[in-house]
Amino acid sequence: MNNVKTIAVLFFGMMLMLTTALMSFANDVPEFTRVLITPHSDASNVRALVGIHHEFGRSFSADVRPEQVSRLKKEAAVEELPAYHILGKPSSNVRTCTPSSRTPWGVSRVNGGSGGAGVKVAVLDTGVNSHRDLKVSLCKDATRSGIQNGCKDGNGHGTHVAGTIAANGGSDNLGIFGVAPEATLLAVKVCGSSGSCWSDDIAAAIRYASDQGANIISMSLGSDAENSLIRDAIDYAVSKGVLIVAAAGNDGPDFGSIDYPGANPNVVAVAAIDVNNNVASWSSRGVNDGDFTIEAREVELSAPGVSVESTWNNGCYNTISGTSMATPHVSGLAAKLWQGSASATRTYLHELAMLNDLDAAGDDPAAGFGLPVAP
Repeated sequence: MNNVKTIAVLFFGMMLMLTTALMSFANDVPEFTRVLITPHSDASNVRALVGIHHEFGRSFSADVRPEQVSRLKKEAAVEELPAYHILGKPSSNVRTCTPSSRTPWGVSRVNGGSGGAGVKVAVLDTGVNSHRDLKVSLCKDATRSGIQNGCKDGNGHGTHVAGTIAANGGSDNLGIFGVAPEATLLAVKVCGSSGSCWSDDIAAAIRYASDQGANIISMSLGSDAENSLIRDAIDYAVSKGVLIVAAAGNDGPDFGSIDYPGANPNVVAVAAIDVNNNVASWSSRGVNDGDFTIEAREVELSAPGVSVESTWNNGCYNTISGTSMATPHVSGLAAKLWQGSASATRTYLHELAMLNDLDAAGDDPAAGFGLPVAP
């Protein structure tokens, strides 16, 4: 009898575990899938089935339930869209409401802390919260249908990036300075509080920022896979003279590990260095071989990305690491250089950053052409 009871208890336990696992699996299945839809002919029928998230010519993105996909494929080409993610290192995190220095080490290293007047820098990230050290001129949200008002940062990453670019010392004169505190910040939210970002949101935001007159677009995010929507949006921005800067990624030390959009040859991919000017072991590496040319999946420049202090979404400060933190140093520096050249173009700024490089003689997979500084 005891054996029978034992078997019954074990059976019940196994069934309970199986039920729990199935429930957990069911909870992990997404309620919707983000897709790009291109109708075969009459778009009105397809549009009636699903809501439109963003429009891209004849195509549009939408959130659809898995069971809707097969029906949609009868009337349209349906492509599942990939997700991207922010590129901060989650392990390092030191928060304080009193900054350790008004000019963080990275800002000093690139000779930042002033300038950038009249230059528009768009931050495509988790949003940017109100902070006494920041002045945001445009605050939009691309994570909802269309481009809507608001850019609340539920993560902190975007507020940190914005501070490195253009923190202005604070209304109380007790805050920190970014690389180009006089630059005009345009914040476009493309990532949620978890740090996950949909490719169509990023693509729509790149186009929107370009149309709003952004001179520089800064993206501290990435993915292993290239996406055609983002690639086309980058081409659109470049055609309007926009300089695009993006994180190389945190997948080092393997070679050829750069994330997109940083791996796009029309984007400046930025690696992370520490206070000793050494490339971080986790900073993604490119595939270049000293040929002094920038091609796909190659690091172009390096910047401070280890233990970087900047503004945080709670109104205080945080010290974190990642190629996400290196990227805004280059974006801010580009704004400083742009301000000093009344007739500057994207190509000119690109070349000027290289000429003001501390290691202009180098070209390697880890550091690219090295650390650029303001003259």
